[in-house]
Amino acid sequence: MTDIIRKTAVFIRANTDTAESRQAAAALADMIDGRISADEALAILSDCLGCELQIKSPVPNGATAFVVFSAREMHRALESGDEAFAGDIADVLQALPDKEHLNGKKAVSAFNKTYIRKFNKKHISRLPEIV
Repeated sequence: MTDIIRKTAVFIRANTDTAESRQAAAALADMIDGRISADEALAILSDCLGCELQIKSPVPNGATAFVVFSAREMHRALESGDEAFAGDIADVLQALPDKEHLNGKKAVSAFNKTYIRKFNKKHISRLPEIV
């Protein structure tokens, strides 16, 4: 799942002012929140991104709060027209480490320090750190 999140974030970052980016953000947030099935979301995301996507593994538990909150905030920001804020969230999401690295304390600590804490310093909205 982390690969889908990263690919979607890269797409959104490159296309923040398009209807396709809003559609991709909505599909990701809706899938994470359980409003649409994973198959529906993957079909939408695959169409927007122009490549076939498959869920290979779930997001590790320690990163779940970060992913859920970030996806919701990115979707909300795009819907409200705050493309710069959505782009900053996409920057953080596209740097999300692979599942294997999310289990390592060094990688998680480095990601929190390099991306999440810098984002949180810049914005009032706070992304949760990965534990």
